[in-house]
Amino acid sequence: MNELEYSTEALEVKGLFYNKKITVYVEGKDDPLFWDNLFSLAEIEAHIEDVGGKNELEKYYDKIINEEATFLIATDNDNSEFMDDTINHPNIIRSYGYSIENSMYYYLPPIEKTVSNFCRQKLDISDEFNNWVVNFSNSVYDLIILDIANNRFKKGVSIFGDNCYRFLTGQKSHKICSTKTTEFINSVKSHFTTEEINEVKDLVDQSEKELWFMIKGHFITHALINLIKHTVKKNTGTSPSMTPDFIYSMTIDCREDWENRIDIKTVVDRIKEINNSA
Repeated sequence: MNELEYSTEALEVKGLFYNKKITVYVEGKDDPLFWDNLFSLAEIEAHIEDVGGKNELEKYYDKIINEEATFLIATDNDNSEFMDDTINHPNIIRSYGYSIENSMYYYLPPIEKTVSNFCRQKLDISDEFNNWVVNFSNSVYDLIILDIANNRFKKGVSIFGDNCYRFLTGQKSHKICSTKTTEFINSVKSHFTTEEINEVKDLVDQSEKELWFMIKGHFITHALINLIKHTVKKNTGTSPSMTPDFIYSMTIDCREDWENRIDIKTVVDRIKEINNSA
């Protein structure tokens, strides 16, 4: 969507054309369905529209801050709680984790159901999955620190990137290779001072949020795919074909048992607060 085609007033009332009281703008094509599910949990009907990218969304921030626009923005957290320049505003809603994928991939039942379907038998993979979440998170602790430091101190270094392939023990692995991780850290650590790293470590260690929710969401995707393939192959001898689109469709709902999920309930409560104060 080209925002130059619309005035602030037109952007504010766009939802009315869809018989929705509230208009919400999100970053990209993966986002509307996730946020529609959360607004549904908050019992709020909203028109949710993606703007075509992070750079485009920046223009909407400007309209809220400088023009007092009344529409809402729903966006990835991007570890914003660790940044000094985070824009906080009642009309801006952020995901609990780094991005929506952190919540999508954290909830086991749809993943376990998919594995069971591939294996033609009901399986309990809770121990394996939960151990993987903890081990994967701990394995990228130093990358989390560098990624936050990179954004906090404006270093301009790519830390996580868009996938985790280069850090895995093998192309088909779901585990992080400590040697590859150390080599990468050594290649970029000159960009950061000891004081900067220690400052971020203190912030992260004091946070009540699990490390999983501080990892860039897209970084996790291929490791999760490999975990599912590994689990199915272990039980059937064959590895299924799987794509990021399949993972998306499998995990996007996020509404089941939501009241017992801090990542979902926190955001739903925030949406309710905005609606009640409107």
